[in-house]
Amino acid sequence: MDFVGSLNFANPVGQNQGTDEERRAFAAERFDRPTPIHDARASTGVMAEPVDSVARLADGAGFLLVHAPSAVSDWTDIEEVAAVYYEEARALLQKLLPLAEVPATRSHTYRNEQIKEHYWDRGVQYGPCAAAVHNDYADSIGQDGATVTRKFTEIQGMPTDRRVLGINIWRSVSPDPLARFPLAVCDRTSIAREDLEYNLNPNAKPRPFNAHYCKPNDAQRWNYYSAMTRDEALVFTTYDSHPADGEVFCPTLHTAVAIPGSEGLQERESVEVRFFPYLPLP
Repeated sequence: MDFVGSLNFANPVGQNQGTDEERRAFAAERFDRPTPIHDARASTGVMAEPVDSVARLADGAGFLLVHAPSAVSDWTDIEEVAAVYYEEARALLQKLLPLAEVPATRSHTYRNEQIKEHYWDRGVQYGPCAAAVHNDYADSIGQDGATVTRKFTEIQGMPTDRRVLGINIWRSVSPDPLARFPLAVCDRTSIAREDLEYNLNPNAKPRPFNAHYCKPNDAQRWNYYSAMTRDEALVFTTYDSHPADGEVFCPTLHTAVAIPGSEGLQERESVEVRFFPYLPLP
């Protein structure tokens, strides 16, 4: 089902600058902005099993949904998720990027509607449903907005002689199909680079680095997958050190979005794991 959602094109710096009138104007332009959200289940469908998807993830729309059942029984159990799911997710990504070297992940993020602030427990991040348009990893950009002055990979001490991708594997883990606050993802090929904004990621670890924010633009194509189950994984691209279509990486912007009429339905629970696989330079 397609729907019109209210998206928040936040910017943690810009929204707090200027006079009271300027801040009100920012909020009026960029918060609760009506935005068409397309049900990609109807158009792109679900990948029945993981196959080579470099073209879509690295150079195309930047997202896909794949059937990938997990053996995890309790998604709130930190030890079980670490022991079972981390390797499941790494193996899934290896099939999607068969030529990549996929280092293991050491953490995950658990979200539900009852959590109101981000915090860490035994290396695991807990957080609310993030209802602001963003992307977590961005380079440092010059004042012209078109020149990379320092790459995220350099800041983090990652290899510079290979193409490093950032990949998020997002999964609804509520008992029944997802009914509230799905993750909306924007087709990265529909995003104008001049609309991207760069500010420090407030949750950056272990060193400060930028995140992406964005101005609203009616040309952006926003998508979600209806009624996601525990057996499905939403995979999307959050970074590219050497994008094939220009120096400045254009991310898969994403945000939680409320489905109209979903009040009182099963609350959302989700788990995400993040990887930085290495590919040959393009």
